[in-house]
Amino acid sequence: MKMFFKIFVVIIFIGCNSKPKSRFEFLKGVSTTVNKMCPIQVDSIMRLENTLALPPSTFRYNFTLKYDTVKYDIREFEKSLRMTTLNMAKTNPDGKMFRDMNATLEYNFSDTLGNYLFRMVFKPEEYK
Repeated sequence: MKMFFKIFVVIIFIGCNSKPKSRFEFLKGVSTTVNKMCPIQVDSIMRLENTLALPPSTFRYNFTLKYDTVKYDIREFEKSLRMTTLNMAKTNPDGKMFRDMNATLEYNFSDTLGNYLFRMVFKPEEYK
């Protein structure tokens, strides 16, 4: 996840221009740029498939997890990942842009067959 945030920040700086944009338009441009790089293998079990900007200021990540849901408890994994991701949104310098924009962050997770596993949503008041 940390690697993805670093890639994301680089893309943001590349995608910026001097014309002021709405938060949604800005996030939409970032999403388009990120999607050109997808899929991105984040770690051994997580792959970013694509992103999506939603009005007024939501940024959605769509991930595939290579995770054995029969052998391991997906709810425990979700709980752990939720705490880690929320902590990164609160403290990682690369996430400052989201904090400044009051963006809602969504993370969707599916298995390798495309079956929905879970979603995490962080509103600005949760991570600021």
